[in-house]
Parts: sequence; C-alpha cells; structure tokens
Amino acid sequence: MPITDYDEYVDLLRLNRGADFQMSGAIGKVNRPAAMWRLFVPAPANPTTSVALDKTSEVSLAQVPNSSTGKLAVLGGRLNTGSVSSVSMTVVDLLTYHGGMDATVTSEQTTNLPGGSTAPLPRHTSGAGVMIGLMIHQTGVGSTATTVTVKYTNQAGTANRVSTATSFGGTGFRETSSLILIPLQAGDTGARSVEGVTLAATTGAVGNFGVVLFKPLTVLALESTTGAMPIDAITGGMVGAMQSFDDNACLSCFAISTVNQALLGALLLGEV
Repeated sequence: MPITDYDEYVDLLRLNRGADFQMSGAIGKVNRPAAMWRLFVPAPANPTTSVALDKTSEVSLAQVPNSSTGKLAVLGGRLNTGSVSSVSMTVVDLLTYHGGMDATVTSEQTTNLPGGSTAPLPRHTSGAGVMIGLMIHQTGVGSTATTVTVKYTNQAGTANRVSTATSFGGTGFRETSSLILIPLQAGDTGARSVEGVTLAATTGAVGNFGVVLFKPLTVLALESTTGAMPIDAITGGMVGAMQSFDDNACLSCFAISTVNQALLGALLLGEV
C-alpha cells in the first residue's frame, strides 16, 4: 500500500529492504565515479552487444518488487564501508549498455543504442533526464589523455546532436570500472539514443569500453566521520528523497569514494 504518513514510512524503513550488495576493495579511481556492477562479487560478464536492461539483469542491485496501487520508490539505504571515509552513491535506473569499443580508433565508432534506429529505450522513452556515460570495463584504456565526443538524439527527438568534448584516457579517465560522464550539447535535457562515439586521438591502448544510458534517481551520501550508518529521509544523507521508479527498473549505483575500499549495503524499497 502507498505511504500515507510518517509512521508508515518509519515502519517501512524497518521492514523493507532490497537485496544486499557488495563492492570489492578496488574501485577504478578514488574521487571519480565507479560503476558498482563491475565490482560485484562475482562480477557480471562484459557486454559485447547492445543490451536493454531490466530488474532481472545481472547488473541490477536489487530485485524490484511489484507495486500494487502506488509507485515504487527508493526509501533509503544502509551502507557500511571498509574504512572510515567519505562515499556517495548515485542510485540510477540503468536502461541500456554495451562494450567492446576500441580506445585507439579515432574515426567514429557506431553504437546505435539502445538497439538500433527502431528500438526505443526500455523505460523513460522520451529521453527526458536520461544521461550518457562511457563505461570502462575490465580492461583499462591507454595512459595518453585525449577527449571524446558522443553523437546522440536528444529528448525532443532531434538527431545528430554532439556532446561537449570531455576528457578520456590518462590518469583518472582510463581505469577499469570508471564511468566517464558525457555533457550534453547546450540546451538538451536528456538523450533518447546514442549513435556514435569519436575520440580526438588514440589513448595508446585498445582497452574495453562502451556506452551506458541511465536515469538518475537519488543520491545516498555517507559522511566521513562514520564507518556505518542508516541513510533515509529522516536520518539524513539522502538527496532527492523517495524518488519513484518503474516496476521493471534495473537499479544500480555509481559510487564515488575518497579511498579504495569495500562497500556493503542494501537499498530500502517501498511504495509511495
């Protein structure tokens, strides 16, 4: 049933939980976003083609329950770090991803995400609020810094939009499990699809990377003075509290940490 008052919310925080997750002790680069599904124990296989994601996908943090009359939402979380340090997790609905791109190729590499010109996003089909990232998989790209641009269709259906050039390769932008966020062209508020990726120069190593499309839901932040803590709309540490999501969402997280460390926790889910 939907939450109607404060007491019901407190009860759900006590009772509701998603599946536990574990991040291993080796994030890509401290103080840079890391895709938590690459650090699951055991880690999911790298994608080789475009994959539409849902709650049954192996990269999902938690099995999403079915809703009844309300909308599902992230109520909070529980985090326990491997050391006393600061960490934040952006909880997202992963929509689609792929891999197998070459970080030495300087011509456009076509992607056709989410699945070619006729396949829409599995959720958030308008593209509003959908973000683009480049995910570096188990093999890091080269140590030579360059820039990258992405060609995409925006939330209004306008094709051949080109992102702002952003750093790629070199320290902080080459490590495995790293997420490189892609700034959209000025005025755009989301992406419906991605057609191609172009590097300005080679990074010096092939590596293995690909595009991910996702919708941010909320942020869970663990303060540096605590090694373990509850995070919710009452205790604190939750930004964008109780953001609703689709029943078939592929929930996952991008984490930013001040040190290489393990991370244990659970998402708390319920209806609002």
